[in-house]
Amino acid sequence: MHEPRAMRHRVILAQAVIGVLATSVALTAPAAAQPAAGAVHAGVVQARSCANLGVTIPLNPEQAGRARAVLPEGFALAALPTMLVETSTCEGASVNDTEIGSFHLSEAALSVEPPRAVSSPRLGEVMAENIYMLSQLDTNTVLSEYKSGLGYRSEVTDIALDLGAPDAIGRRASASAGGTIAPTTATAQLTPSLLPDAVRVPNPGIVYKLWTRDSQGRYVVTTNANMTINRPAAGVGTVTVAAGTTAHRILGSDTATGVAFSGQAERFVNDTFVFPAG
Repeated sequence: MHEPRAMRHRVILAQAVIGVLATSVALTAPAAAQPAAGAVHAGVVQARSCANLGVTIPLNPEQAGRARAVLPEGFALAALPTMLVETSTCEGASVNDTEIGSFHLSEAALSVEPPRAVSSPRLGEVMAENIYMLSQLDTNTVLSEYKSGLGYRSEVTDIALDLGAPDAIGRRASASAGGTIAPTTATAQLTPSLLPDAVRVPNPGIVYKLWTRDSQGRYVVTTNANMTINRPAAGVGTVTVAAGTTAHRILGSDTATGVAFSGQAERFVNDTFVFPAG
């Protein structure tokens, strides 16, 4: 995988698709760049046949202040701050060449300025979205242990995703995640799919960069490159978070509303890099 913010880059995903359609479905992304010098390539996850539901929540000044207090040293909240809550499902993946079956994942994150320069080795970058990962929940143990070992806050828990009828007017979608780190639910009213199922649009160069700091204080980032986009949709969504969680502390309430988005991708490639301490 967002905007009233102007609203920030995830809804740019849907905007990008619309822009691509307005120009040429044959658009190809620029050549991929080399990752930053000094960063160690720590692993790769390649996921197949994925779909998602996300909600990007604009943060008001009070919420933004609480978000800044949560960020580790070295991270700065984006000028137009948002919180992302996203749930995805994939038919399969390889985690450092270990095949896993179908899985769900749920993420919560804050938009940040990049603390280090890094490029995806898979996709030329036209625009990047940098997010600090508050949590990464999974239904697969191999995937969760891989993320935890890198320094991301992860646990294995029940996760559900219902994207509704893709072509329905007034389409409704929902997602939920359990566990103790970041239990959430999300509901959304979406547009029908903005592309027919058979149409695949090459990613025009939008790269997501998922940041954290590990126990040694090192910056860890995963560059997330989805190679094609199809079945995009946008709408309005509401997220419910549990009391006592980091997301609840930032939002200051049980629920929040934002821009919802959904889509599918045939393949994601996630490369993780670790920067030296200091």
